[in-house]
Amino acid sequence: MPPRKPLTVATALAAAGVLTLAGCGAEDDGTVTIGVEATYPPGEYLDEDGQTVLGFNVDLVTAALAEMGVEPVWEPTTFDSIIIGVDTGTYDMGASSFTVTEERMEQVNMVSYFSSGTQWFAQTGNPGDVDPDNACGLRIAVQTGTTHDTDIEARSQECVDAGEDPITIEKFQSQPQATETVVSGLNDASLADLPTSLYAIQETGDKLEFIGEQYDAAPYGVVLHKDDTELSEELAAAFNTIIENGTYAEILEEWGIEVGALEAAEVNPSVSE
Repeated sequence: MPPRKPLTVATALAAAGVLTLAGCGAEDDGTVTIGVEATYPPGEYLDEDGQTVLGFNVDLVTAALAEMGVEPVWEPTTFDSIIIGVDTGTYDMGASSFTVTEERMEQVNMVSYFSSGTQWFAQTGNPGDVDPDNACGLRIAVQTGTTHDTDIEARSQECVDAGEDPITIEKFQSQPQATETVVSGLNDASLADLPTSLYAIQETGDKLEFIGEQYDAAPYGVVLHKDDTELSEELAAAFNTIIENGTYAEILEEWGIEVGALEAAEVNPSVSE
């Protein structure tokens, strides 16, 4: 199973002058406040103490920020409030398994650092005979505000346009809530990022299985204010430093998610919709 201890931030890097935060989001005390929806394991979730935020995204962002000589202050909140919070200045950054999309980049800057696609899952044996390409009339659970929410809404509309029954879409504030309804049989299936779907299967033993293959792989991005261009560039450079020095690969290997590695981080990368 993945590790459950957060990485330690090397605050001494600030004294060494590795990188400095010149963007308008940096705090004077050497910290940045990061909005996170901490119920999306293994990307980001709360430790048993109910306060410490863990996850592979947390480790990757923490390692990059260490290269910049600052520490993250993780602020758990709801997923759909993070971009708004960055835009209004409540958070300096947002990091919560955000898929990079053109729509989001119209609102904020996004620094890519990982890649993941969508993976469906259902009860073992697929008793609902779920087919992601023909889910008309089925009950599907999804986390609200995510790209998967948009995906399943579009699929349901395609059913209606074809004269078929719409998909009954059950939306939840967190993916674990959606997953539980599949385990219980209330809903036929769910869809989430590949690492999250894999984690759900691991955590529930033999109760769930993948349906179909991963699709629409796209980068994850850290969210920054649209005016924080310099800070965004510095963060991308920091990610590229940990890619080059091997820290990045070590973190991915530790969590068993090497499949999501990027060759380089970018600010507002080109993505296909």
